[in-house]
Amino acid sequence: MSTVEPGYEEAPQRPGPDVVRQVARQRFGIGRLHREQERAIGSILAGRDVLLILPTGGGKSLVYQLPSLLLSRPTVVVSPLLALLEDQYLKLLQLNVPAVRLDSTVGAADRRAALARIAQGGSLLVLTTPETLAGAELGALLEKQPPGLVAVDEAHCVSEWGHDFRPAYLALGQRLAGLQAGKEQAQILALTATATSQVRDDIVRYLGLRDPEVIASSPHRHNLMFSVRHVQGDEKLRQLAKLGRRLPRPGIVYCSTTKTVEDVWLALRLIKVPCARYHGKMTDKDRTEHQARFMKKGKRIVMVATSAFGLGIDKPDIRYIVHYQAPASLERYLQEAGRAGRDGHAARCILLFDESDLAIQEHLLALSRLSPALLGRFGRALEAYAGEDRDANIEELALSAGISQRAATSLVTTLVEAGVCERVDGGRIHPLVPLETLVERVAGLRSRFEVLRREDGRRLRAVVEYANETGCRSVALRRYFGDEDPTPCGRCDLCRTHGVMPPQRSGGRRHHHPGRGRDRRPWTEQRPPADGVAADAPRVPFGGDGGERRRRRRRRRRGGHHGRPGDAMAGQSQTPIAAQAPPPAMAPLPSVLPPLDAAADDLAAELGAPGLPPEPTAVPIAGAPQGPGAPHRRRRRRRRRGHGPRPHAVPPADPQA
Repeated sequence: MSTVEPGYEEAPQRPGPDVVRQVARQRFGIGRLHREQERAIGSILAGRDVLLILPTGGGKSLVYQLPSLLLSRPTVVVSPLLALLEDQYLKLLQLNVPAVRLDSTVGAADRRAALARIAQGGSLLVLTTPETLAGAELGALLEKQPPGLVAVDEAHCVSEWGHDFRPAYLALGQRLAGLQAGKEQAQILALTATATSQVRDDIVRYLGLRDPEVIASSPHRHNLMFSVRHVQGDEKLRQLAKLGRRLPRPGIVYCSTTKTVEDVWLALRLIKVPCARYHGKMTDKDRTEHQARFMKKGKRIVMVATSAFGLGIDKPDIRYIVHYQAPASLERYLQEAGRAGRDGHAARCILLFDESDLAIQEHLLALSRLSPALLGRFGRALEAYAGEDRDANIEELALSAGISQRAATSLVTTLVEAGVCERVDGGRIHPLVPLETLVERVAGLRSRFEVLRREDGRRLRAVVEYANETGCRSVALRRYFGDEDPTPCGRCDLCRTHGVMPPQRSGGRRHHHPGRGRDRRPWTEQRPPADGVAADAPRVPFGGDGGERRRRRRRRRRGGHHGRPGDAMAGQSQTPIAAQAPPPAMAPLPSVLPPLDAAADDLAAELGAPGLPPEPTAVPIAGAPQGPGAPHRRRRRRRRRGHGPRPHAVPPADPQA
C-alpha cells in the first residue's frame, strides 16, 4: 500500500491533443487547426515558453485564446494596438470566453470591475497594453495573483533591429522578469508576423524566454500572388485606374501620405469605382463611417488608406492589396499584404514601384524617428536637474537642452515609455532610476535609435531589391526573413512569366462538402432505353444538342403543349436524339468585361483606363435566315419541327408595312 508524503500535491493532468481539438471545434467553431497552431498550443500546455512567427491572418490569436480556457490561472495578452484589443474583446464576448480589457480607454467603473475579476483568479483572458501592464495598479495585482501565461503580441517591437521599435517594450521585459521571479512562474508566449534572425534573438533575450520552442512558418500564405509593376509619374494613376476597373472587389489601396489618399480616392470616384477612404486627418465620425461601409458584409468596394488602416481589421474576403507607393520595409509590406485572402481563396498583392517614392519614405522616417543627438542632449539636461534633486518641467528641460518644446515633449514620452522617468504633479518630470543608472539608460536608448536609423536605410534598400528581383517573389521574401527554401511559388508575376507551375500541395482539400465541386461535365454514358430506341443506340452526351431540353422548358412555361402530342412523341421515339437537326441559333458571344457606366468612359480614357466594352452583338451563323422577319420564322420553324403547326396562330405583322 503506497503512502503520500504530507505536503505532496499531484501534478495536474495536462490536456491532450484530442481535448484541444474538441475545444477548438465546440467553443470557436474551428474544425481543424493549422500545424503551427497545434504545435504552439501543445508546447504551452506542456509548460514551455514559445516564440511563434506566423504571417498576418495565420491565426495567432487562437494560440492564446484557446489555452486561456484550459489553464487554471489568468492569461494576460499584451498588445500595443487598441483597435485590435477592442475587436478581440467584442468577439470573445460573443463566443462566451471569459475576458476583461484594461487600457487607457476603459472607464473607472469598468476598470475597478476588471481588477476585481482578475483578483478572483481562474480561467480568464486579460487584454491590456504595455503601458498598463508596466503601471503600478495592474503590476501589483499580478504579483499577488500570478498569471499562468503572458502572451506578447507584436513582439518585434522590443528590438531596435525591427521595423517598429517601441521603448515601452523595454519596460515590459522588466515586468515579465518580475513575474517569472516568483514561486509560480508565468509562461511567456511571444508572437509576431515577421522577424529576421536578429529580431528573434532580441525577442528571446529582452523578454526573458527560457529555452523557448521557436515555431516559424512561411512569411506569407500560399494563396497570395505577388507582383510588381514599374511605373513612373502619371503612368501610376493610369495603372491604378485599370486595376480598379478590372480587379474583383473588395480591395485596399495603400498610400504613404494623406494627400495621396485624397487624390487617389477622388480619381477612383470620378471613374465610377465605389470606394472609401481612411487617414489620420479625417474626423472620427468620417473615419468610422467609411470603415463601417467597407467592413459591411457583402459590400464590395475599394478602401484607399494610409498604413493606419487595417490594424485589428478582420475582413476575410479582400481580393487584392495595391501599394500605390513603395512601403518603408518588407516587414510592413508583408503585414499589409497579408490582410488579403484570409478566406483561403486567391488574392493579389500588387506593388506599383517608382523609385521617387523612396524619398517620401525617407522623409517620413526622419520625422518619426527620434534624433540620437537630441536624445543625448536631453539626457544631460535631465541628469543636471536630477543631480540637484529637482524636478523640471518641459519648458525648463527644453531650454536647458537647447531644443524645441515639441521635441522635448516627444523625448519625454519616449523616456516615460522606457521606464526612465515619469510625469508628476504640475507637469514636472521625475527620474525613476538613480543618477548613475539614469546616464547609462539614456545612453543605451540613444544607441538603440542610432541602430534603428541605420536599419531604416537597409530596409529601404531591401524594398528596391525586391522590386528588381528576377527570380521568384516568394523566394525573395523568404530569403529576407532567413528562410532558405528555394522552391518557387508558381503564382507571382515572375513565375508566371517564366512558366513555372505552382508546387503540388499535399493533403488536398481539408473538407469535402457534399454537392460542392462535383463534376458538372455532360454525362457521356448511354441514355436509358426508351420506347422505340434500341439499347445499343449510339452513345451521345446526355441531352443531345440541348434542343429537347429547351422544348421541355418551353412546354412547362406555357403550362402544356400545343399541336399533336401523338405525332410529337412518335417523332421522338423513331428518331435518335443525335440525328435531330439542331435549330438555327446564335453563335456564342465572346466574353467581355462587365458593363460599366458610359459617363465615366471619357475620364477613364484620359487616365489611361481601357474603354467601355462593346455592346453584346449577335454573330449570325452562316446559312441562317436574316432580315427583320427572321426571328419570327425561326420560332415558327421550331414549333413545326417539334409539335406541328400551332392552331389558330396569328401571322406576324409585316414590319415593312
